[in-house]
Amino acid sequence: MEKPSIQNLTNFLIEYISIFLSAGTYTARVSKCVSRIANAYGYEINMNFFFHHTTLNIFDKDDNSIQRTYIIPNKYSHINFKLILELSALSWQIHDHQYNLEEAKLSLLKLNQHQNTSFLANLFFVSIANAAFCKLFGGDLYGCLFVFLATIVGFSLRISLTKIKIDLRIQYILCSFLSSSIVFLGVDLKLIQEANIALGSSILYLIPGVYFINSIIDILKDHILMGFSRIISVAILVCCIAIGIYTTLSINDFGILR
Repeated sequence: MEKPSIQNLTNFLIEYISIFLSAGTYTARVSKCVSRIANAYGYEINMNFFFHHTTLNIFDKDDNSIQRTYIIPNKYSHINFKLILELSALSWQIHDHQYNLEEAKLSLLKLNQHQNTSFLANLFFVSIANAAFCKLFGGDLYGCLFVFLATIVGFSLRISLTKIKIDLRIQYILCSFLSSSIVFLGVDLKLIQEANIALGSSILYLIPGVYFINSIIDILKDHILMGFSRIISVAILVCCIAIGIYTTLSINDFGILR
C-alpha cells in the first residue's frame, strides 16, 4: 500500500472525525478508530477532545519532523447508530485490507451521502415508540393517542428549529412545552384518565439518554474533560425539558402546582 502524504491523510482524518463525532458516539471509540487508520498508513496521531473542539497532532513514524497540528470544531447532529457502526467498520477495512487513501475517501463519501434516513419514517417510529411507552407505563387509549400526536408535532418542530439553527436549549424548552400542552388538551377535555403518565410520556423523545451514557463511558475511559462537559450539557437539557413542562402545568394549574 502506497504511503499517502501527511496533508492528504490529515484532511481525510479531519472529515472522518467530524462525521464520527456528529453521529453521537463516545470519544474513546473515535480515538481508537482514528489511531487505527493513522497507524495503517504509517503515521502516529495524538488527540485531545473538548466539547466544542478537537485538537489533533499527526506525525510520520519514520521522520518526526513531518507533522501537522489542527484544531477542528466539533459538529453535533442526530444520533445515527448505523453510521457509527459503518465508520468503525471502515477503520478495520483500512487496517485489514490495506485500502489506499483514495479508496478510503470514496468509502467515507458514500457513507456520508447515505447517512440520512427518511424523515417520515423516523417521525412515525419515534411517535409509535412514545405511545407504546405510555401504554407500558399504564396509560389509557386516549393518552396513547394524544402522546402519539404530541410527539409528531414536537419532533417535527425540533427538526424545523434545527434547520434554522435555533439554540438547542431553546428547542428543548419549546418542544417540551408544545408536546405537554397537546397532551394537556386531552386532559382538559377529560379524555385522558391517566394524566401524569401521558404528560410524562409526551416528552420522552427529548430525553438525552444516549448522551448521558456516552458521558459516563468517556469518564470511565479517561476522557474526563469531555465526559464532564457532556454530563453538564445533559443536565442543562433536562432542566430545559423541565422548564417546558413546568410552564404547561403552571398555565393550566395542574398537578403539584394546583
